[in-house]
Amino acid sequence: MLSNPLGNVLGKPPLGFLPLDPIGSDLPEKFSTPSLRNSRSLLDSRSSSPSDSDTSGFSSGSDHLSDLISSLRISPPLPFLPLSGVSRDPLKMGVGSQLDQDQAALAAVTSSPASASKRWPGASAWPSWDLLDSPEDPFNIEREARLHRQAAAVNEATCTWSGQLPPRNYKNPVYSCKVFLGGVPWDITEAGLINTFRVFGSLSVEWPGKDGKHPRCPPKGYVYLVFESEKSVRALLQACSQDLLSPDGLSEYYFKMSSRRMRCKEVQVIPWVLADSNFVRSPSQRLDPSKTVFVGALHGMLNAEALAAVMYDLFGGVVYAGIDTDKHKYPIGSGRVTFNNQRSYLKAVTAAFVEIKTTKFTKKVQIDPYLEDSMCQVCNAQPGPFFCRDQICFKYFCRSCWHWQHSMEVLRHHRPLMRNQKNRDSS
Repeated sequence: MLSNPLGNVLGKPPLGFLPLDPIGSDLPEKFSTPSLRNSRSLLDSRSSSPSDSDTSGFSSGSDHLSDLISSLRISPPLPFLPLSGVSRDPLKMGVGSQLDQDQAALAAVTSSPASASKRWPGASAWPSWDLLDSPEDPFNIEREARLHRQAAAVNEATCTWSGQLPPRNYKNPVYSCKVFLGGVPWDITEAGLINTFRVFGSLSVEWPGKDGKHPRCPPKGYVYLVFESEKSVRALLQACSQDLLSPDGLSEYYFKMSSRRMRCKEVQVIPWVLADSNFVRSPSQRLDPSKTVFVGALHGMLNAEALAAVMYDLFGGVVYAGIDTDKHKYPIGSGRVTFNNQRSYLKAVTAAFVEIKTTKFTKKVQIDPYLEDSMCQVCNAQPGPFFCRDQICFKYFCRSCWHWQHSMEVLRHHRPLMRNQKNRDSS
């Protein structure tokens, strides 16, 4: 069961990124992040960064990533709004003459059944469910929503944050029972992993990308170890050598292991401290889902306090940040940020793609509105699982209303958002 800190507070399941298999380790851009001088890096031969594992929203991709990228269509970056007196009502968002033109075009379609029937084959001006689900329809709304979740992979950042992350000071940390193991020997087997690490306690192996039909398939440079007890994680860390990274106080842990063809291979162990999952800047502030954004494609080393610091520096007004975790309370590569004002919220949504540069990594994250359960805001008669983030619309749609409104040429480029169905089913 996926754990969503903000969802627990708000009582709503999250918008999520589909977990995908990581981009192949042969891609050089996986190892392009800067490192501290005189310190070991995540990027050397011993490790695969968790940013390229399934803890990352876009990094963990499909085996057909090239097909996905080639087929991805995404709205261009949104311009910043004049943010004084902003309302989420599209008629009050100050988008000027373009909005007037679009509304006029919409009125022309809605007032003319003939014009609608030209766009939608058949006698009815309102598109039927059979038509909308037709395989001949080149626009598949669910497919477009899924593609949007990986948009950070192919879109340029609109702004960049560069700096030093807040220091981490742990007195008595409590760890997740799951740890990331990077840079494992290429010929390692699951039995070999269990045999090596069972001295610390009972465990199982999560092997991303391993096909059950091909049990001898080598890992993609990393695996996850899931221990039955948190004490086992502590024992493992005590057996590791450490590199102390200043000035953020973060330690890197390394463990030597062997396989049939490799001896004393140094692999990196990356634990997760449970306290890093939530950060509250203003405890008395009520968390408002309408001022909350979803942040995807997070680096595995970014905790909630660091995420809050980045968003506060860029947009201001941050009152809460949370990192989404799985049933083992280990990060899954996404999070939430709540603001205390509409201006900061809209600035974050408008930014869409932000590049975060630190001394240890550079990562581009994706920002979208936090989605709730809602009725369609056009017909008010059906559930509205599809959200249009373009500022002309900025509302929830049912399937019929989405196709009906976005059949117009001026709105056809808009891309839908959906909550991750997998996350909803797991919540």
